[in-house]
Amino acid sequence: MLILAVGFAANHCKDDVTPSYNLKIALVLPGGFTLATVPADVEIKVLNMLTGRESILKTDATGSVTSLMVQGNYNISTSFTIKIGKDEYVFNGILNDYLLSMESTANVQLVLADNTGGFILKEIYFAGSKTPDAKSYYDDQFHEIYNNSNDTLYADGLCIGCMQQTSTNPNVWVKTDGTFMDQLPITFHVWMIPGTGKQYPVYPGKSIVIAQDGMNHKSDANGNPNSPVNLGNANWEAYVEIAGKDLDYPSVPNMTMMYTSTASMVDWLHSVFGYATIIFRLPANVTWQNYVANTANFMTLPGSTSTTKYFMVDKSLVIDAVEIVRVEQDKRYKRLQNELDAGYTYLDGGTYCSKSIRRKAKLIVDGRVIYKDTNNSTEDFLHDVTPTPGVNPTAVEN
Repeated sequence: MLILAVGFAANHCKDDVTPSYNLKIALVLPGGFTLATVPADVEIKVLNMLTGRESILKTDATGSVTSLMVQGNYNISTSFTIKIGKDEYVFNGILNDYLLSMESTANVQLVLADNTGGFILKEIYFAGSKTPDAKSYYDDQFHEIYNNSNDTLYADGLCIGCMQQTSTNPNVWVKTDGTFMDQLPITFHVWMIPGTGKQYPVYPGKSIVIAQDGMNHKSDANGNPNSPVNLGNANWEAYVEIAGKDLDYPSVPNMTMMYTSTASMVDWLHSVFGYATIIFRLPANVTWQNYVANTANFMTLPGSTSTTKYFMVDKSLVIDAVEIVRVEQDKRYKRLQNELDAGYTYLDGGTYCSKSIRRKAKLIVDGRVIYKDTNNSTEDFLHDVTPTPGVNPTAVEN
């Protein structure tokens, strides 16, 4: 009887043992990355949902790891950073409620974390062009703002402006110790995209083209057949209504002009020599009308008797900034703080050369371009390129 009882108990315990299986976990990289860029010891957390036990596994050079695990349901996750040159990329991967009931492979799809900054100034075409009879033409200027993140962003309330003075002379907007002011002066017109807050979504990899005049400059009777751009499909137009002379193209919606330092300019002019340009948002819960009504948000030119008041933007409100200077080496004076832009860019072709500046395509991930954004325009931008409003490159650029 005793022998039978022991034998029964042994068989019963054997039947109750939970089986184990080899589980292979493989990392799946997004397009644009290879295993050669991934560390050989990426940590992967494997959580048994029944027991609460968490195991830490490490991948090998193949981006995978195999371990004997008991049958059950698992949550598998990883997060790691890689560095390519000076740039860092954060990857996240998660696979929830994975059922292990036989020897199998769990593929963990990695996604690139949002570490690329959101809205950026992708391309600026300010040089203008020459007409067939060699006259100067700048009505075809445009600024393109790009969503460089993984998230849907909203253009509502996004503002843009050009800083006072070109780079011909040293910056006069300085503190008593000679360092740059924390406020940035905007010259001429200051623009804002209207909206209720979430009226104008900009999806990852999409952009906003802001035209000086929203027309096909190549074919319109008011245009220039030598112009390199068609802006008839622009997203927004900088229409200067107060001048009474600017052309309003109804197919392109108008931005809101919050302020201008001159009422005589027919168009919003980005100097053909290049201005430092910023995109920004006003402080939360402050309407543009109240911002403009506050005299503390304006300054006159330091060291000048001029009474012209310039719209001032605190650097903490800046989303992106690009320092554009003149081509002459002895006229490349900075106006932006280094934390906003540590370098600068320019056009070798000079004025009316029909060329633009554009950010370098750093990566192409699953067909979406991620542009270089190190806050150093010397490194981030290509210059003297053919303008491509709304069009992205198809290959990575150095």
